[in-house]
Amino acid sequence: MLPIIDSYLHIVLFCPLRPVERMMKSKPTANQTPNQELTLDLNVPNIITAIRVVMAGFVGWLLFQGEFLAAGILIVIAACTDGLDGLLARRLGQSSLGGSIFDMVADELLFMPNLILAIIAGLFSKTDHLMPLNPYPYAVLALAGGVAVFAGIGSYLWKRRSRAMEFPTPTGIAKVNFWFWLAPLVIAVFGIGPDWLLAVLMYLAIVSTILTFYSYLKKGSYVFTD
Repeated sequence: MLPIIDSYLHIVLFCPLRPVERMMKSKPTANQTPNQELTLDLNVPNIITAIRVVMAGFVGWLLFQGEFLAAGILIVIAACTDGLDGLLARRLGQSSLGGSIFDMVADELLFMPNLILAIIAGLFSKTDHLMPLNPYPYAVLALAGGVAVFAGIGSYLWKRRSRAMEFPTPTGIAKVNFWFWLAPLVIAVFGIGPDWLLAVLMYLAIVSTILTFYSYLKKGSYVFTD
């Protein structure tokens, strides 16, 4: 299996993409809808996503133990896999609905529990004088966004049991929003930079989250209402 994976990566990353086999499908164009078959294949992108889930657990353990430097490094590494699995899924022609949902769940598992642990550890306390009710304006909105993601996925999976329904792919602002959420967490865990930098990043995350809520409700509210 490893030689096959290695050859796939070599062909796709270093040579022009050609539909030579069934598993190496042509890259979807902007006008094509993604594969709506709900499957989760054992492939390289999904393995990378699974590794992110495992790393999220280790980050939580490190935060609980007070090993903030190691936790911060692992958060950054895990976050980088978020872009890697998506890139490989597109280049290998292995994009799927199941993989997309798994990727969204992995992002929230990396962010939500570890944000709560960072707050409990007092890592945001240095901005108490720069944000009223610090850090809850940022944290509550960000966590509410994560809850909305899980609620949307759950509603979609429930409704598609009885009828066909297209999954609302993340909007452009939603894809960027995860990094707006993550940036304050990373800065707080590392304990680096001036107080105002962390405060500015939290305020930016608040604005980004509000815009994301609006864009998602405009595009995918049918998941809850139909």
